Amino acid sequence: MRTFALLLTCLTIAARLAGQLSETPRLAQPMPMPSDRAEDSYAIYSQLLKRGPIEWRDVERQQWLIEDTTNAVRLDVDCGAENTEMSPRGAVKAPEDRQAEWNEVLADYDQHCHDVIELDRDSFRTELPVRLLNAEDRRRFNPQRPSAEFANGAGLHQFTQIFFNASHTLAAVREGMWCGPRCGNWMWVVLERRQGRWEMLPWVYSATFS
Repeated sequence: MRTFALLLTCLTIAARLAGQLSETPRLAQPMPMPSDRAEDSYAIYSQLLKRGPIEWRDVERQQWLIEDTTNAVRLDVDCGAENTEMSPRGAVKAPEDRQAEWNEVLADYDQHCHDVIELDRDSFRTELPVRLLNAEDRRRFNPQRPSAEFANGAGLHQFTQIFFNASHTLAAVREGMWCGPRCGNWMWVVLERRQGRWEMLPWVYSATFS
């Protein structure tokens, strides 16, 4: 009986350890914005808030509501897979003469698509104040009946981190805005630096709406 009990205990412990090892965290732990990406990234985020393609651009608001970390691909998903929901490969078509530059952006995406970046409110360059919502804030946020702290925000904005070519002259980011249970839109945006400014390119051919 003692041998059986000991064997059963060992099997139980082994099963638990196997289960722990097989459980893959859905997302990486948040990390600070890398210093070599910060200036260009926040310039692009700020520009997209003011002049990007996401709906509700002209809605009256008194603050920008933004998730406090960037969206990222789950750790159990291959960054190089074309048919994943967040992959730029299924949403962007670069011209043939720009394909080499775009491949550099894709390589950056493949290397960093799992990274979750902590955003810094003071690094945004917007006229309106920025409110970053953490996980608890997002649980309490109701875009259809916002409480006083979230009032006049007109939707919750989301970004991935920004992926660059080697010279930081071409960039891609997935931007989204959630405005309710059946209200929201998400799309990739491709931008090129021209004379010190980031300008959107018409390379994106698909978006997600609800």
